[in-house]
Amino acid sequence: MNYFENNVLALMPCAVKVPMEAKIASYIKNKNLSLKYEILSNAVVQAGFFEDLKTIEDIDKLPDIMVASGFSRFFFPAFVERFIKKGAFQSSLDFEVSEAYQESGVIDPNAYYDIVAVNPLIFLVDQTNYPDLEPPKKWADLLSSQYEQKIAFRGHTDEDLCEGILFEIYHTHGIEGIKKLARNIKSRLHPSQMVALAGSKKGEAPFISVIPLSFANLVKESDKVRVIWPEDGAVMNPVVMLTKKNCSEDAKAASKYFISEAVGDLFSQVGFCSLRPELEARMPRSGKYKWIGWDFLLQIDVEKLHDELNQVVNSHSLERKE
Repeated sequence: MNYFENNVLALMPCAVKVPMEAKIASYIKNKNLSLKYEILSNAVVQAGFFEDLKTIEDIDKLPDIMVASGFSRFFFPAFVERFIKKGAFQSSLDFEVSEAYQESGVIDPNAYYDIVAVNPLIFLVDQTNYPDLEPPKKWADLLSSQYEQKIAFRGHTDEDLCEGILFEIYHTHGIEGIKKLARNIKSRLHPSQMVALAGSKKGEAPFISVIPLSFANLVKESDKVRVIWPEDGAVMNPVVMLTKKNCSEDAKAASKYFISEAVGDLFSQVGFCSLRPELEARMPRSGKYKWIGWDFLLQIDVEKLHDELNQVVNSHSLERKE
């Protein structure tokens, strides 16, 4: 598959892939835009796409618009040096985001990247098996020894925790914080498993699950099962867009559409958060946000750090020693 023949290439979270494909197709057709596009599932094709992306050295060989979730190769040093720092991409943001997003610092001050949406990470607490244990209020609380082997996290694989949480803990608490976090891991679960175990009384049910908002919205809350938005903010897992600075007017129009209310509403329907202020009131729950910081992202080797932090987690996790 040659991803780079497209003007628009979007790797979307599974929950929005199909409706997004229909929405983008309709927009391009109705506006009579001369654009070749593909909307693909991030989970299915990201490995192949990003493997191919690292071989591209000419900006003209890239799609005019690229969209992908998480802290992907768009943030890796080679890509940043080759394209980002040379000003190859330009933000399409043309509206003022809500106060919560402004305060988080998620808007790129250099106007290279756009954030299409975010899937915030929050806490799911199940006191069914732990009636006397105090729930966490902030991210730092997850490092407490009282939660030893009581927290579930999600990961890309059994060896690979999601980078958003690792970066946040490392940025705030250093390697010692990562070691403490590792000792508190009970299990690595898909978010759907977190939802299913909550309130089940099963021995494998964790006390705390760090869960995406899109899945937290599916939880049946009770006096024992609660969804908690951290006081210091939900960690932001972004859906990122890059738009070539020197692209066609048709591509610029499509780029603006990706951050429009129409597309934001689609994300909101599956529990993601759009930066559109007019959609904020539609969210079933909200609060402050935590963004890792643009300086941090663009000054470190994201890939290397993620690998190193996972090695620390895997060597200090008590679940690996049972």
